[in-house]
Amino acid sequence: MDTLEPKNVLLICTSGITSGLLVKNVQRAADEKGVRLHVYSVPAIVAEQAIQTQKIDALLIGPQSEYEVSRLKDFLNYKAVAYKLIPKESYETLDGGAVLEQIQKMLNLK
Repeated sequence: MDTLEPKNVLLICTSGITSGLLVKNVQRAADEKGVRLHVYSVPAIVAEQAIQTQKIDALLIGPQSEYEVSRLKDFLNYKAVAYKLIPKESYETLDGGAVLEQIQKMLNLK
């Protein structure tokens, strides 16, 4: 694993607005802790295209978009992308620190 390359983490939700706000908080928490991440978001409707065309190490899904898992599962498995639902409480409070911890566990990052 090249420690110089940041891990790419994609957050999706129905429209991408809430996850866009959460992205800022997660990125700030990662920067403060020195965790090399590139965190960004897209609306769920274009997630399939992002998974197919971009290097994504992890995908986090907003709780209201849980139904997207069944639609995206084959692509995620084929591309070996770790994925998980964002806990409702962390999502609603835009808790970047809690979501960062989830990402670190998913990707075995310190």
